[in-house]
Amino acid sequence: MRVLWINHRCPKHPQAGGAEEYVFQISRRLVKMGHEVTLLAEKPSSLPEHEVIDGVEIVRKGGFLTLHLWAPLYVAKHSREYDVIIDNVAHVFPFYSSKFTFKPTIAVVHHVNGKAINRVMPQPLHFLGIAAEKSLPHMYRSFIAVSRSTEEDLINLGVNPDRISVVYNGVDHEVYKPGEKSERPLVLWLNRFVKYKNPDHAVRAFSIVKKKIPEALFVMAGDGPERPRAERLAKQLGVEVEFVGKISVRRKVELLQRAWVCVYTSEIEGWGLVALEAAASGTPCVGYAVGGLRESIIDGVTGFLARPGDIGDLANKIVRILNNAELLKRLTENAFRYAQNFDWNNSAERFLEVINSVTQ
Repeated sequence: MRVLWINHRCPKHPQAGGAEEYVFQISRRLVKMGHEVTLLAEKPSSLPEHEVIDGVEIVRKGGFLTLHLWAPLYVAKHSREYDVIIDNVAHVFPFYSSKFTFKPTIAVVHHVNGKAINRVMPQPLHFLGIAAEKSLPHMYRSFIAVSRSTEEDLINLGVNPDRISVVYNGVDHEVYKPGEKSERPLVLWLNRFVKYKNPDHAVRAFSIVKKKIPEALFVMAGDGPERPRAERLAKQLGVEVEFVGKISVRRKVELLQRAWVCVYTSEIEGWGLVALEAAASGTPCVGYAVGGLRESIIDGVTGFLARPGDIGDLANKIVRILNNAELLKRLTENAFRYAQNFDWNNSAERFLEVINSVTQ
């Protein structure tokens, strides 16, 4: 099987996140199964145009916007070399590869922005984004959703349920496993600093938690355009937050292991991979009850879900865990057990089943 997968970013991209992890972890496993995978992605100035990583061929062209010009040209020219084309829809605008080839095409949808699209795109461009999302049912015959909530969103857009398969994210259990906790209560936020991830909500929640638990420590990991604003807010509120920037996988694992609670403040989230990686590391999560977080965090079992946008509710649930050793122990054990249900090998096998079903 020869697969062409199109995604905005490759795993080495400076802004690579959960969607890129999904693409790469499944791609490298498809290669191990004996298949050929080419990933077409945008080209940062620091990366070569062509590279092979773990057997996955990486072809880099254009930038965030111009990749949408390169992709149809590449598909039109090279699609005969592949058995299936996969468009990764992790951002607002799809690549519409189905219009440039007769080969089977699958759209992998991570989340549907819906009414929150104005948090992702500035006006008046968000109207184009709304139109792009509404076009999905007419542009693809086959869909993969990364969660049941994304599946529901696609159905609400008008996609026939029979055209949707769910293939969950996985966890590398050799990498993410429980470790030693910090002596003082450590609360971790680990994400990209962009508007819809609401890093400012985390800072405000930290300031509330600090008043009730003075010995608590707060760490925010990641980078992005909203980081300076979050740093200024922390100073304004007088709460000490350690901003560690973009971190290595090794440092990420260490922080997830040492944290007592991991916090998710996104208002749009197709799944919430960090929540699952935290669970595998023995750390419960507190997040907003939105999208896939309602699946990656089981409320009252592996962590807590707060009312979307309610910073006070978020902070109170963090405090509730930090102040109750028995509750923390129970949530930690439940989270670890729950994470064992998700494995990248199983996800890759399920993904291959979907590919086979559309290519036969």
